[in-house]
Amino acid sequence: MSTPIAREFMFATEADLGGADKYTAFCQATGLEPVPGGYGLLAVDGPAGRQTFVTDDVEYVRALRDGSKARGLLGGLQIPPGKFPLVRDGWPDEWVRGRR
Repeated sequence: MSTPIAREFMFATEADLGGADKYTAFCQATGLEPVPGGYGLLAVDGPAGRQTFVTDDVEYVRALRDGSKARGLLGGLQIPPGKFPLVRDGWPDEWVRGRR
């Protein structure tokens, strides 16, 4: 069984997107329900192809991103079950085009 490989870390929060209006527009375009604090997204390549793991634990995704910069720090990383309650096929730009 192959392990998903993180390709990109993304943050859909008011601060990261430049304000409440842009965050709301992102949520509408991607079909995500706006939540306080926003979303952390992890774009991966894996056995099922391109997927995006979505969580409202933005700080966890920031920690993954920061840890990925240190060689070997994420080796053997086990993501706790339920940490990414939503997994979608494709990456967010594909959701907008295909309205998945």
